[in-house]
Amino acid sequence: MTGLSGNETTWRQIRNILAFFAIVLFLALMKLMASIIIPFVIAIFVFLIVNPVLLRLDKLKVPKIISMLLTMLLVGCVLVGLVYIFFVIVDMLVQPDGLPAYVARVQALDRSLSEMIAPYIDEDPMTFSILSWLNVDWYSIAMASLTSISGKFISIMSDVLLVLLYLLFMIMERQTILPKLMAALPRGKVQRMTQLLSRMNRQISRYLMIKIIISVITGICFYLISVMTGLDFPLIWGVLAVVLNFIPTIGSIICTGGAILMGTIQFAPDWSRIVLIAVLFIGTETVLGNIIDPRMQGVQLNISPLLILASLALWGYIWGAAGMFLSVPLTSIVQIVCANIPSLRPVAIILSEGRYYKRNQDRKHRGEDTGDDADNFEMPDNPSGIIHVDADDEGE
Repeated sequence: MTGLSGNETTWRQIRNILAFFAIVLFLALMKLMASIIIPFVIAIFVFLIVNPVLLRLDKLKVPKIISMLLTMLLVGCVLVGLVYIFFVIVDMLVQPDGLPAYVARVQALDRSLSEMIAPYIDEDPMTFSILSWLNVDWYSIAMASLTSISGKFISIMSDVLLVLLYLLFMIMERQTILPKLMAALPRGKVQRMTQLLSRMNRQISRYLMIKIIISVITGICFYLISVMTGLDFPLIWGVLAVVLNFIPTIGSIICTGGAILMGTIQFAPDWSRIVLIAVLFIGTETVLGNIIDPRMQGVQLNISPLLILASLALWGYIWGAAGMFLSVPLTSIVQIVCANIPSLRPVAIILSEGRYYKRNQDRKHRGEDTGDDADNFEMPDNPSGIIHVDADDEGE
């Protein structure tokens, strides 16, 4: 028995090593084929957003061709509208009254701050400059970036059309995908796969819908605050709030910090106006992004905030900005899949927020009976509602 146990341990170690290298190879291929895979993945998430609408139209007995055309028209208008707004903002910034008009304001602010800081670092207030000390030519970098973006219109539109093409075929085949999977899988795996796909579709769809609603509300608030306080480029701050809200933590910091920095450049030395802008933007982001959004998402997702940041870094490295936007849904999918594979269930538990296990540990310390359900990933108060896989399934 000892020899058998040793062989099982060795095989398990070999399997874990092979799995690690397989994951590394998979991620390397994802990075290498990013230009092909990213539009397809985006199309999948767009499909998850519109699928509830398609199901509702099916219940209303709307002909499938009409529901498909209406959905594609709606998605197409939204995507093209976003691209149009994006290039309008870029054109707004490169105009003479855009970033070029801020050169003198930045120089004046630099002069004022340099005179304040110079005595504390033993520098001559008359010659010291923060921008020169940092050696950052912000204007050249910003204009070069905006100019390069303006030249990528055809490339961006081709990606949008590719996403729409993928989406069209997904909608056309949405009623045949599940029957094909059921026919292809072994008989004992059909129910588990059906539950897995159903849970994944429902959970990710709800996450995306809630995130869109919160992001739009945040964008509207940022736009109104900009108009109310007289901050330049209110449309930019509203759109940035909507877009960057999909990047956990970092996106909100970039958008809020950028708005406060712009207010400082525009209104300095009127510090009362700058403080008002900072309080309104930070307050809005705190209420919507740190209170309302987590409470709403906590009902749908059960992912550790620390691991969300780790996934943000990982997918950002693999797919750039697109990976940052998709990091949370992709991590949630990984968690759902791991929860349904008995050998990977510990990974799903590690990815979880862990509030249940903390309460369970506290009860044990108090001597209360908690039940020995450490292997059960579906708890009565589990916020994510991850699918439970019975121990009997492990032998399938």
